[in-house]
Amino acid sequence: MDIFKIKVIFGTEVVDVGQCDSDHISLILLIRATIHEVSGKDEVPDEDCLVWIHLPWCGERVQVNSDSELIEFFQVFRDHGLGEIVFELEKTCNVPSPPEGSTSRPNEEAEVLDQHGGYQALGWCDSEAEMLNYDGDSEKDDDKDVEDVEDGEEEGRQANEGQNMQYDKVPVFEEEFVDGDDDIIKECMDLFEGYQSKSNDEYFSDSELEPEQVRIAKLMKGIPFKKMVGGEIKFEVGQTFDNAKQMREVFREYAIQEGVALSRVKNDLLRQTYKCKEAGCPWRAHGSRLLDKMTFMIKTLVDTHECHRIYNGKEAKVSWIASKFEDLVRRNPSICVKVISDLLRERYKVSVDSQRLYKAKRRALEGLLKDHATCFSKLRRYAYMVSQSFLEGCRPFIGVDGCHLKGPYGGVLLSAVALDANSGLFPLAVCICEKETQDSWEWFLHNLKIHLKYPSDRPLTFMSDRQKGVIHALQEHFPLANRRYCARHIYANFRLTFKGDHFKKLFWRASRSSNVFDFKEAMDEIGGINPAAKSWLQEIEPKHWSRHAYDQTIRCDHVTNNMTEAFNSMLGTHRASSYLELLEFIRRMVMRKFQDRKEECEQWNSALPPRVNAKILKNSKESRVLTIIAAGNKEYEVLGPNEGYAIKLGEYSCQCGSWQVSGIPCRHAMAAISHHCGKAAVKDKITAYVHQSLTKSAYMQTYNGMIHPIPDQNRWLEVPACILVEGQTEHIDPPPRTVQPGRPKILRKREQDEGPKGGKSGTVTCKICNQVGHNKRTCKNILTAALIPHEHFRFLNLIIPPLMAIVELDDVSMIVLDALDLCCLYLLNIAVVG
Repeated sequence: MDIFKIKVIFGTEVVDVGQCDSDHISLILLIRATIHEVSGKDEVPDEDCLVWIHLPWCGERVQVNSDSELIEFFQVFRDHGLGEIVFELEKTCNVPSPPEGSTSRPNEEAEVLDQHGGYQALGWCDSEAEMLNYDGDSEKDDDKDVEDVEDGEEEGRQANEGQNMQYDKVPVFEEEFVDGDDDIIKECMDLFEGYQSKSNDEYFSDSELEPEQVRIAKLMKGIPFKKMVGGEIKFEVGQTFDNAKQMREVFREYAIQEGVALSRVKNDLLRQTYKCKEAGCPWRAHGSRLLDKMTFMIKTLVDTHECHRIYNGKEAKVSWIASKFEDLVRRNPSICVKVISDLLRERYKVSVDSQRLYKAKRRALEGLLKDHATCFSKLRRYAYMVSQSFLEGCRPFIGVDGCHLKGPYGGVLLSAVALDANSGLFPLAVCICEKETQDSWEWFLHNLKIHLKYPSDRPLTFMSDRQKGVIHALQEHFPLANRRYCARHIYANFRLTFKGDHFKKLFWRASRSSNVFDFKEAMDEIGGINPAAKSWLQEIEPKHWSRHAYDQTIRCDHVTNNMTEAFNSMLGTHRASSYLELLEFIRRMVMRKFQDRKEECEQWNSALPPRVNAKILKNSKESRVLTIIAAGNKEYEVLGPNEGYAIKLGEYSCQCGSWQVSGIPCRHAMAAISHHCGKAAVKDKITAYVHQSLTKSAYMQTYNGMIHPIPDQNRWLEVPACILVEGQTEHIDPPPRTVQPGRPKILRKREQDEGPKGGKSGTVTCKICNQVGHNKRTCKNILTAALIPHEHFRFLNLIIPPLMAIVELDDVSMIVLDALDLCCLYLLNIAVVG
């Protein structure tokens, strides 16, 4: 439960009222607490008051007109992570206050006033409760899977018409007459928990003509129910509940907490009486409705249990279980009911049957499905509110990919991701479509092209898998852009035909070769092992999968599409959320990440990003073993143990090709730069040899803009009709939901030669024949001539346990076989003679 610090601006004063939570706040309590802090008087002001709330995130002041609006503002402050709320109080006109001369009698037993004198019954009198024997608790509610509230009210009304039996006398607590105890009022004001009063007579009126405002003012002297620290429930006489439903829910929670079974003696619109079902247990509680015809108060209480705890209580009904684990099920729709059962035992010490667990999970999923369907009606408003970002400072390298969504309506999330100067992910756009088809890719890339407004004369490269839909869409909308194919996907198809670690090492060596000589060497070795493998790879142009053929102006040496895979993995369990929640998660994640990176960049002391510095440091260490031969005019020859390359510092090139492709000096270039600039000056001059797109200035330019925040859904603007396409409306209907036959698959579909996740690894060895690949249960050599040379057997005895059998071989020799061997005898159709 969130506790907020409350301050009120009253005239020229700023009053520190105390602390409160959203469950126990109301306008009249706020006004009364403020008046008490200012004047020290426990009274309702004579004038009407206007209450305003200050919203610090937008600098606005909004009027609060009702308690429901007040509670909504508390929830908004909680969502913003704020712990202090500032109100402003203005007096306007008259509000009747309780007359000072109102009479109060010493506290007596709660009774029903004389209705012949014009008074209405306020609650259920204990003396009348003893005359009826009514049990409103139905043990069949779990089987029917319905709420017990309606049943309890109906049965309560039926029981009140008949059935008169005696109950044991339950004492009513005698309470002291409270008349303006300043110390108690001050203590309660500091805690901002309302005014406590245990006198039932204070809730009775001497006149039906008493104004409603005065009745409500008197009503505030009750003790609003509030859970203890840790969520523990404690009852006391004088506690009030907002309505009958809340009181029922609290007593149900209490029964589960204490592990007891409660009987509903009275359970209707006017009173509620509970007693422990265990014979001899004195616990009992009674409450009735107050003057406002809504609030319930505990009038009598015997808070002592003398019974043993029940662990399989029936109070944990389907609706209660669903309410407790609704958020968990929504975040993990595939969660096993056994997990919910374990959590129930751990948190609430309750054991329930599996049928209730399945019903509760299904009810939570029904709410999730409803949320998924509702989000469609808000998508156009969301699109109208979102402010899009742009591409500046990033390298012209974009990865595109799709991932499947796990919600009830399925779908695929298409994404386009770029890289900043520090090799960080820079999401450009996302799209939710029905399937990963050519039409979907064309629509997505068409809108991406409009959004980027990228000049056609500038180089651009896309990285993707070899899915036909995305290839055709790229050719349609970005015909001049270079295309790279993810080497990991290519190898996944390659190894289906050409298996072995030697092919794997040679393939990746060819893919990561930065010059044509190393590439040809690796390809020749592949052809030497299997010419068909080389021919298979030659069908794919090297510019799509090998570094040496990449466009060197891009300054990116990535051969895989791991950047989009990393973005997909960041979504995690949100892939099962509704479309609106998923898009909001992505927007907030990117907005927060962009701001964090902007702040981190301001702390950098170097002109190069950290990851670029790390690569330069690594290459510098590796260059120490190289031999440098200066040729003049910034040209060098660098010799290594098994290699030798020519470097031209003036042209920013190395014969190995790595410098040109990545934009970062390789180890050969670092050796030449160290010789040219001197070891002491390399640190200051190395920036001149790194491409501009990999510097701090490019990084800052990338995050120069921002993603603007938007308010919550209740404050989204309506979509103007002028921007809607003719025939469109703001509302979008959800697509038809298709459910695949069979049990839903939990694990993803793995590739043919991909092993199972986790579990044991290794090879099984048979104990009989000592051969690998099978165990003794499936061994085909279990019966050999050496073991059993004869044709007929006679079964003599079967001993359990252990399960063994004795078999005699023609009265010559005896052997002992286990039950598994006997099964093999029958399977092989060997005659067993009796």
